[in-house]
Amino acid sequence: MAIADLHSHILPGVDDGPANLEGSFALARAAVAAGTRQIVATPHFDHHQYISPERVGPAVAVLNRALEARGIPLVVRSGAEIALPRLFDLTDDQLALLTLGGGPYLLLESPFRRLAGEIDTLVFSAQARGYRVLLAHPERSPGFHHDPDGLRRLAGTGVLMQVTASSITGDFGEKVRSFALDMLRDGLVHVIASDAHDDARRPPDVASWVRTAEAAVPGSAQRAAWMLEAVPAAILAGEEIPAPPPLPARRGGEWRRRLARAVSSRR
Repeated sequence: MAIADLHSHILPGVDDGPANLEGSFALARAAVAAGTRQIVATPHFDHHQYISPERVGPAVAVLNRALEARGIPLVVRSGAEIALPRLFDLTDDQLALLTLGGGPYLLLESPFRRLAGEIDTLVFSAQARGYRVLLAHPERSPGFHHDPDGLRRLAGTGVLMQVTASSITGDFGEKVRSFALDMLRDGLVHVIASDAHDDARRPPDVASWVRTAEAAVPGSAQRAAWMLEAVPAAILAGEEIPAPPPLPARRGGEWRRRLARAVSSRR
């Protein structure tokens, strides 16, 4: 599996990811061991952690050269994880430097506090500026826990959803895990990414969720390659995402179909 991980904090010394280049090397080796071949550096752009947009591309280039010198077969692409309120502070030229892999998509961070209807407005403002949106870890957002219909509403406008692999395995608690599984059931997950910060505490293992998800949502394993490879590749290429493999019918729906067939056969 040639995974493209669209959400990581692999750049050294810029946010809460690795403090130095050796930490980036350790994260990169762990990513390669997990099957990842491309990883997007998405440093935080919020009011607490900040690297200027003009520095991201050069920092990625430096890291790629260092990885090649170490013989680590991982390609790092540029990007950012942008807090929604920061959209007002960034010019169009700056936003263009922060897209995922230089394509049309921005990775926008789902807020960890309720924004009381502001989420839609801020996301739509990015779309109005000509960008497509990949929403980072909505399963961890209290606003969406309170208003899951808001998530469906955003999906209906073309917003894609990225769920963190470790949310599905329960690392962020049962409420987050349950919400992530509900998103899988409802077909609201387009990308699984690691949101890796290091090689141990928050590692870049993007495949560990499959067994957990398949047990709770049959058919998830069949969609794994779509969420880990096909959709990320389309996002980085600026192409339309391919249609997902269908999930098996839910048991309740299958029961109703069997009942309908049984009733029909008696007529």
